[in-house]
Amino acid sequence: MAKSGVSNKEMTKFNLKITNNSADYLLLFKPEESTLKANGKEYKPKEKWLEVPPTETEHKVVNFEGSDFFIPSYTYEMDGLYKVSVTNQAITTPDFQLPASVNEFKTGNFTCTIVDYKKETDKTTAKFDCHYTGDKIGIVNPGNAAMKLPDGTEIANAKTIKAPIVLMKGESKKITLTWNRVEEGKNTDMQKIKLFIVRRNTFVESNAVKIKPATLEFKIDEAKSK
Repeated sequence: MAKSGVSNKEMTKFNLKITNNSADYLLLFKPEESTLKANGKEYKPKEKWLEVPPTETEHKVVNFEGSDFFIPSYTYEMDGLYKVSVTNQAITTPDFQLPASVNEFKTGNFTCTIVDYKKETDKTTAKFDCHYTGDKIGIVNPGNAAMKLPDGTEIANAKTIKAPIVLMKGESKKITLTWNRVEEGKNTDMQKIKLFIVRRNTFVESNAVKIKPATLEFKIDEAKSK
């Protein structure tokens, strides 16, 4: 859906609202692949890519610059929209010990380095910098990472992390994981015991599958565009 359009002689822009109705795919929008057609000319926007997590809605303002946008209508071909599976076969990743015995681990085409961690009686936080070197799209699902206690009890992330983290080839991003003590009265002083981060279904590689482009027709309200 496109709304909140603004147009004058030198530019035109509008706000795209993109809703992802799938729980299995992330949507990736590459604006530079889309095209505005006006007065027999074609214009390409220069915008950052937009990621729309599963079941979420995001907005992107698309800008076009020119010298002849005093026209009654134009066409926008919304191309460059891809779906990226976040549920592909996950890469098997060994548990990571805290306190850390090593600062870095590799899994598939991902390399992650722990940059900070803090263990307290009722809370543990770990921060990683993850780098992707593969030729597909790297997906990190931090919400799937659990904390395992010495007795085998697993604790889910304290904060619900819905959005997968997307990594293109050569890109690095920071990931923060947080866990709270499971239950009162249990001997789970997290500061004193050895903990393990379980990364089940956390690291995934996916191909971007292009979605058929859509064509949008715009009519300009000249009274508002001047």
